[in-house]
Amino acid sequence: MKVTVIGAGVMGPGIAQIWLMGGHEVVLTDLVQKALEEGKESIYNSLQTMKAMDIIENDAELYMSKLEISTSLEQAVKGAKLVIEVVPERMDIKQQLYGQLDKLCEKDAIIVSNTSSLPLPEIFPNFRTGKFFVAHFFNPPQILPLVELVRNETTETEAVEWLRKELELCGKTPIVVNGFIKGFLVNRMQLAMTREALNLLDQGVVSAEDLDKTTMAAVGFKSAWQGIFNTMDFVGLDTVAFVNNIIFPDLCNDTSVPKIVTDKVSEGKLGIKTGEGFYKYDQGKREEVTQKRLTVLLEQLKLWNKYKPCDV
Repeated sequence: MKVTVIGAGVMGPGIAQIWLMGGHEVVLTDLVQKALEEGKESIYNSLQTMKAMDIIENDAELYMSKLEISTSLEQAVKGAKLVIEVVPERMDIKQQLYGQLDKLCEKDAIIVSNTSSLPLPEIFPNFRTGKFFVAHFFNPPQILPLVELVRNETTETEAVEWLRKELELCGKTPIVVNGFIKGFLVNRMQLAMTREALNLLDQGVVSAEDLDKTTMAAVGFKSAWQGIFNTMDFVGLDTVAFVNNIIFPDLCNDTSVPKIVTDKVSEGKLGIKTGEGFYKYDQGKREEVTQKRLTVLLEQLKLWNKYKPCDV
């Protein structure tokens, strides 16, 4: 099957790599040749790392033999059964692109967007009705298993189920979200916990460092292997009801961005990209920190592939 990925920015190359590892012919397209060359290099380096860690069976060169890069959108989408849009979250760019895709793509092609929150099929209701929906990958997409497939009442069930099965064959863990709720699923769940964490930090109850330790050493430590509802079953729903009754009324329910965040934004403390956020970062070690993060995630992926916790 031919898969076309439009956009060679932060997510595009990783998404292209997923389909290469699934044995498909992939075209990565972008208006900027340099972005394509850098994307191709990042895919190759990622595949080499995965091979060295025994995550993939074949050499990087074998997968790369099925990759094509092109600045020609017409050439890139010709004959593609699946087209994945990964362009910036700007309506003018997307509108112009969809107008081109409607003319250039095969009539039965499935077109999806990697948008992280926009209800695009509702914003563009006349574009490929039924065969255009959201497939939201998570960064880095070649490592994190989950993919959110977001549909509405006009989406063809067959199209969603087809993509779900194809993603599973590529080793991903797709879920289906029935309706365009703001932020989809993962962002909403993350923000619910983030809101409470920021509230506790703002009250001086605990430090940012200890909150992060809590996430990693307790919540996150078992969350990869035991989901929320599975955890409640193990705890006992009677106990869950008792604890909820005590804690729910005391949880933060603010609907505005916490001052602790807006203050840092106004001060230009935006995180690792500026050298300081909640922590300070040595910009000279930025690449080293990023690589360590990828290595840890790859080790987690090896365990995930071995134990398949979603089957529990």
